Amino acid sequence: MTDQEIKKDQTAQPQKLEDWFKNLIEKIRPYVKHLWEIRKKLFIVNGVVAVILLVYLYLIANPYFESTVTILPEYGSKSTTLSGLSQLASLAGVRVGEGAPTEIYQNIILSETVLGSVIYAKYRTEEFNQPVNLIQYFLKGDTIKYSERKNFLKIYEMLVKYKLRTNLERFTRILTLTVTMPESKLSAEVANKIAESLDLYVRTKRKTYASEQSFYLEKRTAQVKDSLSLAEEKLKSFREQNRVILQSPALLLQQGRLMRDLEILNAVYIELNKQLEIAKIDDIRETPIVNIKEWAEDPVIKTGPKRVNNFITIMFFSVLLSGLFYVFQPQLKHYYAMVKGARLNESETSS
Repeated sequence: MTDQEIKKDQTAQPQKLEDWFKNLIEKIRPYVKHLWEIRKKLFIVNGVVAVILLVYLYLIANPYFESTVTILPEYGSKSTTLSGLSQLASLAGVRVGEGAPTEIYQNIILSETVLGSVIYAKYRTEEFNQPVNLIQYFLKGDTIKYSERKNFLKIYEMLVKYKLRTNLERFTRILTLTVTMPESKLSAEVANKIAESLDLYVRTKRKTYASEQSFYLEKRTAQVKDSLSLAEEKLKSFREQNRVILQSPALLLQQGRLMRDLEILNAVYIELNKQLEIAKIDDIRETPIVNIKEWAEDPVIKTGPKRVNNFITIMFFSVLLSGLFYVFQPQLKHYYAMVKGARLNESETSS
């Protein structure tokens, strides 16, 4: 390609862009003109939408508050912690695979076992003069319409779907629990109650090897203790009945047997107690810990509704959709008439 051709091509490119822009303007001009002609309709329609929206946002929509609890991952022995937590999750009716402790907490939090105590706990609220649970707070006078189980499931479903939100950081594995409530203090209390219920469940409902071993050792220690007490009583009774036994080989032999049985039982009892203490220490070491980084605080400022943002967003789409409707209204009427005519023809032919 010669220099002259290159120069012609360079001068032709701006000309093409200018022509394309002019064509675009010519295509848009009729629609803009039509919108200008019906500007009063657009103003009235969007004015009505704006009034309805303002009434809803400022008079009808209830404010809500959010409180968060931050749970850190477990930094102890990973294998023992995960095995214990997996058994915990299965006890709560939640199936989980291998994962971080906080990932398992995320599933356990939403179980009925953990949320049950949260729902039935009493809270002081602005709406009621006396402490009420969440069923009484949200259902108010409707509690008598359903059974206790149905009331519980209704509030449980509402919490899981609309009031609770969990977020697990991908790299740090930090779990954040967010609770949304109509009152600021209530949101903080419910969030902290969930964390306490989770911690109580983890501490009391878990099953580890050390806990099973402790259970066996406690049972066996009690049995050996009874046998040891019985052996001591036998030796005591024998010595009280036979104060002079040096002249009788048979009595010496019997006393030796009783003393040997007592020494064996005493050694077994001491060893069992030693193993029991070790098992208790191991049980504490294997206990998963709910490591709370931040407890929920009473939020001073409400989270929502975000009235200005919602108003701007909805009005933008209202203006856009109403403008598109009026621009394409003739085409829509034409298509509607065609469809209506086709249906009439079909009904006439069928009759």
